[in-house]
Amino acid sequence: MTDQPKKAASTINYFADNPILTASEDLLQRSKFVERIVREIDMIDASQGYVLAVMGQWGSGKTSVLNLVKECLQNKEMLVVDYNPWLLSGTEALVAGLFGEINAQLKQRGKQYRSIATKMLRYSELVAPIAAIPVAGSWSAGLLAMASFARKFRELRSVGVAAQKEQVTKALGSLDHPIVVIIDDIDRLDRAEIREIFKLVRLTANFPNVIYLLSFDRIRVENALAEDGVPGRAYLEKIVQNGFELPTIPRKVLTREVAQALDFALEQVKVRLDREVWDNTLLNIVVPAIKNMRDVRRLAMAVRSTAAALTDSVEVSDIVALESMRLFLPEAFWYLVTYQLPEGNSKINADEIRSKEEKEINISQALSNVPQDEAIIDAFLRITLPTSSYYEPGMFSAGIGRPDEYLRKRRVAYSEVMKVYLEQVLPDQLIAFANVERIYQLTDNDVALAHEFNAIVGDELEEVISDLGRFAGEYSEVELVNVIVEILGAMTRLPRHDDRSVFMPEARFNVTYTIDKILEQYRRNGGAVETAVGAIISHLRSFSAHLELILLVGHVPDAGHRLVSSSYAQQLQEQYEQDVATMPIEHLVREDKPLRVLIAPVYWGSRIAQRIDATAPLSVHYAVFRSAERENRSQSFEDAHVHRTPVLAWRELCGVYSDESTIEQVYKKMCEAPESDSADLLELIKKYLDGWRPEEID
Repeated sequence: MTDQPKKAASTINYFADNPILTASEDLLQRSKFVERIVREIDMIDASQGYVLAVMGQWGSGKTSVLNLVKECLQNKEMLVVDYNPWLLSGTEALVAGLFGEINAQLKQRGKQYRSIATKMLRYSELVAPIAAIPVAGSWSAGLLAMASFARKFRELRSVGVAAQKEQVTKALGSLDHPIVVIIDDIDRLDRAEIREIFKLVRLTANFPNVIYLLSFDRIRVENALAEDGVPGRAYLEKIVQNGFELPTIPRKVLTREVAQALDFALEQVKVRLDREVWDNTLLNIVVPAIKNMRDVRRLAMAVRSTAAALTDSVEVSDIVALESMRLFLPEAFWYLVTYQLPEGNSKINADEIRSKEEKEINISQALSNVPQDEAIIDAFLRITLPTSSYYEPGMFSAGIGRPDEYLRKRRVAYSEVMKVYLEQVLPDQLIAFANVERIYQLTDNDVALAHEFNAIVGDELEEVISDLGRFAGEYSEVELVNVIVEILGAMTRLPRHDDRSVFMPEARFNVTYTIDKILEQYRRNGGAVETAVGAIISHLRSFSAHLELILLVGHVPDAGHRLVSSSYAQQLQEQYEQDVATMPIEHLVREDKPLRVLIAPVYWGSRIAQRIDATAPLSVHYAVFRSAERENRSQSFEDAHVHRTPVLAWRELCGVYSDESTIEQVYKKMCEAPESDSADLLELIKKYLDGWRPEEID
């Protein structure tokens, strides 16, 4: 990932949901909480047993805390028994399993503990006889084992349960240190199994020097223990003598870990990063939505996968925001992003939301009853989806409504970019824009830019020119000069679409609109437009391009956008007239619109720059008359067919050739040496010479 802060040292694997094992791995500042639990165990009077509990939601780090507690206790030489009840079921089997684990741990402690281990094993066999019967091996071996066990059980019964328990109680009471029995992940068991675990604890909790340290999600366990109108909390409070609620992760620490995890996730991925958007997204959407380190890992894995698929086609901050909403506020994500709810048991009633929308209720309140989630949704709309119909910008939201910037920066606020995220397929528009971005990177090099422009053909040229306008405000003076020179120079190669609707603007107007957009934004940013215009003109290769620019920036009615002062505009016009008046007449064939080049001064109240007589080269006459060809088009709203009538700019031709008699002489020369494809043109000239004129269009 580019433009990322230097990674801090970390031992966390952000792509594996494993608890930490030692204090050296503790990055969440849980050491004081662990010390509190260990201190409590040291201070407990365990003469009649004791039950502690660490409580927290799934993924909050309970197992990691227990591992740190276990590490501290083992350093104090306390006997710690990790009891995993997952593979057992039934109270008797659970009791047998527990005492079996304690027995195994005691035997490892030497002779002093072996007699205690033997007594505990006998007691477990007595209170849990069925669980103690071996079942492995052949059926005959099983029968023999059952017979042997029956004899042993009769012997144990002869002593009595109470006597056996008393022996175990005395043996445990003689220990120098209590046995700490850790039972983790109780909340992952089903309801019946949870009840069996607490029955086990209740049956054995009064043994001296046995301290239970349980771990579970309080709400889930209370629900499992509830019965016959008796709340589960009341039952839980009778068993657990002291409970520790896992503290929330400090926001500063959580922010650090989220940033670190995302940095690792994106380490090998090419991404597009807007640092300001990234910071706002992280602090206002991502961190508030995350509750624990499991959430951090889930997000890191989701972002890594999605970003690798999309690479730099979508701003990475938006990917992170969208993935956060999808994982942690899924109903809001689906409703706001796809305008539909996922199938299944959604917590949101779509009809209810629509009814609220009709009453103009805030959408964040409609999608959530939790104030924190409302704030996240508001931030998501403001930062990630400001173009959403659900977003209500306040009076200070001046930055809203910038589609060019959203496309340029690959923000999902631009609909085509959102499609990339949802469909993970690059649409044609973004493929084309990616090419424009490459061209934009060349705007500081006039030679490379010219080479690239010359390679663009057909309809793509108009699209490229239009999309270059999306970078308005980003160009330096040198880049601005280079790009406008190439745009104006490319106008002669714009394709002509005879099938274009009369209601669609000509390609030339799209081009001038782009140039105006670039220059206007440059002026707003404090750029010296007159200096830039002067530099552009000095690089232009035709009078046609020169004319387009001075008409655009000047003060000519219905044409000029007044981007320069009136005095400078007049200076540009006078210089143009002088240059065209002294131009060798044969150079007109190089121009895109030679007739327009000659008559342009009339637009600003002057005279035709240069007239043509009949002796001019025939190629000049053909170029001028071809540039005079027009088409009157009409189309009704009900009819897709465009009605076309070919016409000539006859009045302008008469001005350039002085009168119709000169045109008639030229016409005869043209007929004597017709160019290819000139038959329709010559026929049209003849119609005008014979007196035909098109009907005036209202």
